[in-house]
Amino acid sequence: MKKIIVFASVLLMTITAVHSQKKKDLLDEIDKLRKELKTTKGELNDAKKKERATITRVETMEAQVKDLKETNASLLSNMGSFTELSKKKAQNLEKSLESLQEKDRQLKTINDAIGKSDSLRLASLTIFKQALGNDAKIGVQNGMVVVSIANATLFGSDKSTTVDAKAKGILGKIAAAVNKKPETKIIVEGNSNALSFKDKSIKDNWDLSSRQASAVVRMLQKDFKVDPKKMEVVGKSEYGSESIETATRIIVNPKFDEFYGLVKENMKNASKS
Repeated sequence: MKKIIVFASVLLMTITAVHSQKKKDLLDEIDKLRKELKTTKGELNDAKKKERATITRVETMEAQVKDLKETNASLLSNMGSFTELSKKKAQNLEKSLESLQEKDRQLKTINDAIGKSDSLRLASLTIFKQALGNDAKIGVQNGMVVVSIANATLFGSDKSTTVDAKAKGILGKIAAAVNKKPETKIIVEGNSNALSFKDKSIKDNWDLSSRQASAVVRMLQKDFKVDPKKMEVVGKSEYGSESIETATRIIVNPKFDEFYGLVKENMKNASKS
């Protein structure tokens, strides 16, 4: 009996010791697990923080990418607009250059026509000077060849309307010069500033100067076969805008029809070249 009690006591002590050891081991394991759990929670929190930071960074980068895309699209659009604007400016510049070139051609054409007109004028001046010599005053006024003959020489008197026989030779020379060039046209301009008139049928200086110029034209037509279509008559008086002398003026090529014709012809030729 005593042995049984001892055995039971030893067994109980052994079981108690084993149980205590297991309990201790279990507590240690629990403590270890708690520490690991705490560590894991810390790591989880850190991971969550990193995740949030990463998400924030991704969102920021996505926003930046979006901004960059919008900026790029805007730049491409602006570049397209700039390209179109540059193209239009280039076209406008090209048109301006073409316009300048056209104006240069027109100016050259006009200058050429002026040069040719000057040559024609010089030729007319030479012809009339050779024909008349010292019988009349010859010069160029306002771009026109002008032959001036005193009325006293043409009519024997400032107040006469009949061409003097001595002056017929002068008009013959003028007619020869006019007929020498078929394209030549003239204006016969009478100028008078008489204070009184012996012929009571003459009303005033306009009337007198017109009659004198008409008398010259009639003689050129009838006696020297000058085409009347090439002549015009003008009468001036003391009321004219210019100071006048009592003289009859023969104005050669007074119209610019021929000059404009030269300009048009040269422009037409320039456009073909």
